Amino acid sequence: MKISRIMLTLSLLLSLALPAMAAETIKVGGLFDLTGATAEVGKPFLEGVRDAVTYINENGGVNGKKIDLITVDYGYKTPEAVAAYKKFVEQDKVILIEGWGSGDTEALKDQVIKDKIPYFSAGFTAHMNNPAKTPYNFFVGASYSDQVRAFLQFVKKDFTDKSRKPRVAFIYPNNGFGKSPIEAGKLYAKEIDVDIVDDQVTPATGFQDATTQLLNMQKQGADYAFIQNTVSWASIILKDAKKLGLKTKFFLNNYGMTEQLPALAKEAAEGVYGMVTTVPYGSSVSGMKKIVDWHKKHHPGDNHNILYVRGWTYALTWAEGLKIADRNKQLNGEGVKKAMESLRNFDLGGLVQPVTYTSDDHRSSTKSAIYMIKGGKLTKVEEFEAPRKKEWLGL
Repeated sequence: MKISRIMLTLSLLLSLALPAMAAETIKVGGLFDLTGATAEVGKPFLEGVRDAVTYINENGGVNGKKIDLITVDYGYKTPEAVAAYKKFVEQDKVILIEGWGSGDTEALKDQVIKDKIPYFSAGFTAHMNNPAKTPYNFFVGASYSDQVRAFLQFVKKDFTDKSRKPRVAFIYPNNGFGKSPIEAGKLYAKEIDVDIVDDQVTPATGFQDATTQLLNMQKQGADYAFIQNTVSWASIILKDAKKLGLKTKFFLNNYGMTEQLPALAKEAAEGVYGMVTTVPYGSSVSGMKKIVDWHKKHHPGDNHNILYVRGWTYALTWAEGLKIADRNKQLNGEGVKKAMESLRNFDLGGLVQPVTYTSDDHRSSTKSAIYMIKGGKLTKVEEFEAPRKKEWLGL
């Protein structure tokens, strides 16, 4: 009888403890591309997010609660992203999602509002910055549009021929990611007296030659060209430009300007410029120490890059929002959104520009660094900050 009472007491204690134990875990959904068109940059980004989550959990978690990152490889296919999102919300009961591409972010934006799920995308599409239209969407760093504005500021400063305006061409794939900053770039170019002389559109994926596009661009006399594409496709364009002997100065967006570029484009990468929103791996900034130390402890044989660092900055940013929401006893979608909008100059030690979100403006920053490939390495040139104009919010 005594043993039965003891067993009953233990059973009751266990039943009471289980909900408490379950409450110590915060579920976060993760959509990643590991096998699709952007897997080359998707894989290191996931590695950065996953390692950062492990680091956070090893160092107190979210005020003592562990993050449970539930990952899905959606292969850069929107239907798979929609299906994974449904599972995250309905079955896994996540309170935040780490997303990936521009296309899937666009496809899910209305459902995200309905479900009140904060959604961090690794796509930097500018109209996700406007909380009046997309109140639950966030990303970390300057938008594709502000990257192009920074590029155009550089062009205006760099071009020395006073007899005419500088001539600029855009080269981009025919998808949401590719077209995202083009309208904003053309409007800003007109404002600062830069001539946009050509648009060259490549297939979204699968092309092996860009000679036709480059010859068409050459006829327009472009002094500068901005390539809005990821690193492997940008490398094909740069190698063909090298073969043709083009004198155009090429710029890449922040998914083209990575440590992979010299390895893929070889000598064609030398002297190429690019936009950088997150510092390269191993940069001498204070925030890099925790990443490098963690790397040495857990997997010293691996090589990492700027996309890996980007994954860390994302996880550290949304984890800060989770911590604030938890302290406010509002650990739900609405509470996390409110917490994110309370961040002011959240400093990650130089890994990324300080992060600020408000209820009226989800532009975390409008500043981009410009790097050049010099001696096969990413070398910083200077920084430009796009004006934070109200009329540019969402453009």
